[in-house]
Amino acid sequence: MTQHPTDAADRTDPIRIVCLVALATSHGLIRLAERYLPEFVVAIGSGPIVAGALVSLGLGVAVAASRRSSDADAGPTSDLAPAAAAVASVLVAAVGLLAWAGAPTLDALLGTPLSALGWLAVGIVLLQAWYVRGPVRDLWPTDTRAAAPPSSAVPARDETSIRRGAIDGRRTWIVVGALGLAAAAVFAAAAVASAGGVRAGFTIVAATGAAVTLVGAVALGSAGERTSTLAGRVLGDGLAEGNRDGESETHRDETTTAAPADAESPLGAVSSAASRLPDRRRWAVIGDALVRVALAGSWPFLILLVVEYRSIGLSIGGLSLAPAAVFGLFVLAEAAGAVVGAVAAPALASRLDRRAVLAVGLAVVSLLPMGLVAAPSNAGIVAVLFALLGCRTAIEPLRPTVGESARVAPVPGPRLPDAVGTAVQVAVVPAPLIGGLLYAVDPIFAFTIATTVGLLGVRELGRAFAFGRP
Repeated sequence: MTQHPTDAADRTDPIRIVCLVALATSHGLIRLAERYLPEFVVAIGSGPIVAGALVSLGLGVAVAASRRSSDADAGPTSDLAPAAAAVASVLVAAVGLLAWAGAPTLDALLGTPLSALGWLAVGIVLLQAWYVRGPVRDLWPTDTRAAAPPSSAVPARDETSIRRGAIDGRRTWIVVGALGLAAAAVFAAAAVASAGGVRAGFTIVAATGAAVTLVGAVALGSAGERTSTLAGRVLGDGLAEGNRDGESETHRDETTTAAPADAESPLGAVSSAASRLPDRRRWAVIGDALVRVALAGSWPFLILLVVEYRSIGLSIGGLSLAPAAVFGLFVLAEAAGAVVGAVAAPALASRLDRRAVLAVGLAVVSLLPMGLVAAPSNAGIVAVLFALLGCRTAIEPLRPTVGESARVAPVPGPRLPDAVGTAVQVAVVPAPLIGGLLYAVDPIFAFTIATTVGLLGVRELGRAFAFGRP
């Protein structure tokens, strides 16, 4: 494997710095635009069902593209292919943001019959390139719509070293991603406040994101052949090479184990793969998958809850912020919580029972959406709840379907079969659409159902953990 220099002079290369700042900021702006999308959809005259359908569309496209991308990666590739794919993904994402920014006016400018919703759908499809092939797709908030299943392909070390390495290796990605999201949240709050509403504010956020993303693409392309991923450019070769080694090992393992399933139907392959898992590991995967489905069905509508249903504004002295602008500050609190969770993760993993940490953490995360429904209409209290949402970074390395290594999860076992990992991703796809349907009936009903599903998942995790035994 080619080694790249990582001395001090190389790390301060201006191109590396521009790549990190531009792409981390782009990541934050993309995530903020996605968080504001449901409210923008309502502002242009549609409702939560349409918003949920758009989110489900994006998830479905990402899962399908991820599978095709994984198949392509299994074949021979040149050293330049990853770099070209990374630049292309950034450019495609920039076009997607431009489609979002111009959604209300592009039909008049181009003479197309798509309508604003049509251009939003085009944009959300194009933005999936960011999650499938983007160079910073591992930055927090980590999105598992296109992530590979957790792998146990890690160096042969003792369990404590594996656990510490998995958690410490993610800390830089979380902190950098949280800083990008925090900057984007402040900008979004200011844009919405200055524009006088979410419709114009969303356009400003999306257009700015497109501009910053184009800068990142230029900087990424200017690096040429020196490196193929942002991790190698900025965050050090050790982490990047470790990820590449794990991915290549995963592909080798999939190649040797997936052949017998070729003759089976997709459902048969999932059933066969799941039946081969030990009972406790299967319960853990089912429990974590239920929590993922519950969160996917409720989180896109948090902005509607805060802005439309609760209408939580903020007044400081002579400054008064509308609920849509205040939502950006809530996301800022979530980013701060993410940093706290990342810092606390090593201590929690080393000093407490990981099973208890994961079970309590997922229970809290599942209950927080209902907490937002029941909390007083006070911006400070709601900000604390969003900060607790951000603290989920403390448990993400331990989650059976999200964590990076099956050996780090509280219920260790073999690598999660590819068919099972894909099934979990597919199960999440319709959750936002179903959540939108329920939210259109009644917001409290929608969040109650989501919380119930999440707590059922925690119950399954409890069965897997069997606290009375190691």
